[in-house]
Amino acid sequence: MAASAAEGSPPPHDGHLPSIACRRPEWGGDLSPGILHLWGMASPTCRIAATLLLAAAPAAGRALEPLALPGEGAAVAPAPGPALVFHLHPSADTLTIGAAALAVTLPSLFSEELIKTRCPCDPATVNGFDRSAISNHNAAADVVSSVTVVAAMVAPPLLDLADLGTGDAFYGDLTVFADVLLVNAALVEGAKYVFQRPLPRTYAGDPKLVSSSGGYRSFYSGHTSTAFAALTATAYTMRLRRGEQVWPWIVAAGVGASVGVERVAAGRHFPSDVIVGAVAGTLVGIGVPWLHTRGRLAIVPAGRGLALAAEL
Repeated sequence: MAASAAEGSPPPHDGHLPSIACRRPEWGGDLSPGILHLWGMASPTCRIAATLLLAAAPAAGRALEPLALPGEGAAVAPAPGPALVFHLHPSADTLTIGAAALAVTLPSLFSEELIKTRCPCDPATVNGFDRSAISNHNAAADVVSSVTVVAAMVAPPLLDLADLGTGDAFYGDLTVFADVLLVNAALVEGAKYVFQRPLPRTYAGDPKLVSSSGGYRSFYSGHTSTAFAALTATAYTMRLRRGEQVWPWIVAAGVGASVGVERVAAGRHFPSDVIVGAVAGTLVGIGVPWLHTRGRLAIVPAGRGLALAAEL
């Protein structure tokens, strides 16, 4: 009778939920044309982050499953894997990821209506610190900066996978990394639509940019902020798992700074754009992982809505 009861009902547990876990969701059916259209309009950063989130799905919901305790009718737990360094919070993470993805994707559908083209513009109106960038137009620097940013987004998860293998620790890292990319992208997109600053090449009179909404997205540099966000998040994660190390931070600063210099050389951004991008990306790259190291992070009632609360 004892064995039958063990097989027919979940084993008791102490009321605490495990840190991470979940089963990979089953996907079926074809994507609708509308979803495919949104995917086509999404920025490369958003696409990469979405891909990482799908890969991290096994870590998203196991916090809802009870722990199996050794005993009659229960399988012996496998040997522990690499240490978990993040606490995943399905409700808070889902809200953050969904809001950030919408903030990145939806405005792109209406960019021509939201951004007002207003050049030719007088270069003399640009401050002296930034004005020299107007004459820059280095196509090679443009390409190198884009390749570097993609590498900064793709290489850390691959190296993490090689180090940890598939499992809760890797999926936890991957979820937080995708959070970082999406939150950073949402902040970048918000700033671009609010400030609508012409690019240096727009000030220089590039006909393709003067009449296009893409010519008015200079502030602040998404390439620079993404490089800093991805690599500082990686450095922070390595610090949690391996202890304090200097070299990951040096790599983050060096690679991020090189992207900023290349964006200015390409005439895609002013120096002030990349400086703000570096600061914003660094804050996101440290802040999002830091929130996931706290004991509690949850969605709580706030007036007539909801708020994200953290125990510090």
